[in-house]
Amino acid sequence: MVVTLASVLRIDALARARPEVVVGADLLDRPVRWVHTSELAEAAFLLKGGELLLTTGLGLAGRGAVGEAAYVAAMAERGAAALVLELGWTFPEAPPAMVEACRRHGLPLVVLREVVPFVEITEQAQSAILESAQTGRRRERDVRQVLTDALLDGAGPAELTTVLAELAHAPVTVTTADGALVASAGLPTDSSGRRGRPVVRRDVVLLERHWGQVAVLPPARADDPAVADVCRFGAEALGLALLRSASGGDLDHRRAQLLTDLTERRWRVPGELVARARVLGLPFTAEGRYVALLVTGLRQADLDVVRAVTGALPTGTALVAEVGDEVVAVVRTSGALTAARAVLAAVDRLATDGPPSARVVAGPVVGRLEETDRSLAAARRALGLTPDRLVSAGQLTAQLLLGNVGQDPMARQLVREEIGRLVEHDAAHGTELVATLRVYLASSSSKVRTSEALRLRRQTVHGRLQKIEELIGDVHSSSRHTALVVALALEQVLR
Repeated sequence: MVVTLASVLRIDALARARPEVVVGADLLDRPVRWVHTSELAEAAFLLKGGELLLTTGLGLAGRGAVGEAAYVAAMAERGAAALVLELGWTFPEAPPAMVEACRRHGLPLVVLREVVPFVEITEQAQSAILESAQTGRRRERDVRQVLTDALLDGAGPAELTTVLAELAHAPVTVTTADGALVASAGLPTDSSGRRGRPVVRRDVVLLERHWGQVAVLPPARADDPAVADVCRFGAEALGLALLRSASGGDLDHRRAQLLTDLTERRWRVPGELVARARVLGLPFTAEGRYVALLVTGLRQADLDVVRAVTGALPTGTALVAEVGDEVVAVVRTSGALTAARAVLAAVDRLATDGPPSARVVAGPVVGRLEETDRSLAAARRALGLTPDRLVSAGQLTAQLLLGNVGQDPMARQLVREEIGRLVEHDAAHGTELVATLRVYLASSSSKVRTSEALRLRRQTVHGRLQKIEELIGDVHSSSRHTALVVALALEQVLR
């Protein structure tokens, strides 16, 4: 319990001094942090706030009304709890200027009409204050212990609310951020439905966000430290209980929500993403090497796929969740293709009712967690550029760039002029001249390497190249090489 001015005035030593409250009879519930004695006129500068100052007024002798008023003003400015003046040594009665200044500044003034050694007063008062502090610490420890035991027993918000009401000896309510009642205990059973105004309330925080509020209602008192402790520690316990719930069946939902917020740039400050990831057990940092993986072509996206993807990656490096019919992962790694290859192998092992159909696309590596939306967007664009089951958007930079200009009339004209006859021939005869030319140029115009890449006999490749030159002319000219490479890339994008 807080030591107030009223309780200090009741201690034996002060009671024997016949205290009389001259100013501040309505301020006796003011807390007293410490008791100090001083005869200096500048005693205010020795205070830190909350002290009850004992003095005989010796330092004010001869200073007059102006000095007395300034003395009181300085005390009030320093936050003194009260001024206690012992009469007889310097002043037979409290000086009018001092009384008026105390009224003006709201500083309680108490006069002592009997002489009692200040040492007796301070000893008894300090003992009471220290005992109160120890009691407060014991109370905090007890409240924490009761709430910890309740959490260990599996208490949820409803059970914790009941425990809090018992500790506060008053009604307690728990509401969401929008005011909806989640749990209550100790409320009157009458039909009025009115809960009364909270005397103490505290925000409940979940995953670094304001989730709701716990409130203690009358007859509890706002100045009762026990009530404040119950509310404060109760809010912490409720946050832990809600988090435990989130770590159960709701964990997948919260991972999906974080991934959605991350990849759709829905956050208030970058640090929010890091804090939410760490609550979910992921030691992410704002800066690092991150890549988005897109797993698509699934017969059905479900928790088994999510678990398979998570298990394929090093522990604590990946945020994985279902997004529609796909699975998306944000991975802390610089090896995008290595991570994608491990994920594809894990997902393929789930395919027991037919040949594997999943595809894994790795976006480019980015340098900040908040940039993973860009990595995912690139992965989605790369998905349509190749039928391969394992795709790295980082290796398709040129195609991704060309995809932005593919619909331009000049791009289509370039394709027609450079390889249009090859495209038409393939369409009419079922040949693969365009693909052969693409591999040939990518193999530094080496027939041997082209044969190995296409797994064809060298004579077959030679025949195809002859037909290509019959249709579009010389493909070995250095002045034409760039145009052919760009045309082949554009054809792939357009197709």
